[in-house]
Amino acid sequence: MNPQVSPAPHLVLVGLMGTGKSTVGRRLAHKLGWEFLDTDDEINRVSGQTVRQIFENEGEDRFRHIEHEVLVSACRLPTPYVIAGAGGIVLRADNRELLKSAQYVVWLNAPLHVLIDRIGQRAIKADGHRPLLDASPAERLQEMYIARESLYREVATHEINVEGLQVQEVIDKILNSIGLEATS
Repeated sequence: MNPQVSPAPHLVLVGLMGTGKSTVGRRLAHKLGWEFLDTDDEINRVSGQTVRQIFENEGEDRFRHIEHEVLVSACRLPTPYVIAGAGGIVLRADNRELLKSAQYVVWLNAPLHVLIDRIGQRAIKADGHRPLLDASPAERLQEMYIARESLYREVATHEINVEGLQVQEVIDKILNSIGLEATS
């Protein structure tokens, strides 16, 4: 399938869990006067299941398929959106090709110790939405970072290191790096 992408100038945030994609994305969309879409939330909506439930009931392959379909739909939206992509959205080659067609893809990057501090014990709760971290969160995060770093780099038009930055500072860096101005 070769999805047609809309001409809308979407801005997609990518990066590992804990980098602030959802938090930054919501506020950035508001500042730009754009709509916001979080792929994890959209996956929950279209599937009627949480990320954890999909992993447990249908497996990671099914989750990745739903994730792809959500990304295709998001990229086809006719008006500009800030899209917070799930941390593993770069794992599929077809997703990477789709991301490369977005006008802006910003990689929110953070050192491993920052992600571990941010995610902490929330990652290993049985009802948490991060099933890939159930066993040894720090070790799994490191493995994911190593496996995904080059993939984020491949799709990103911009990279922002979020270490030590407040949400507004991340937003300001994004806006400055891509040359967009806030409407509010």
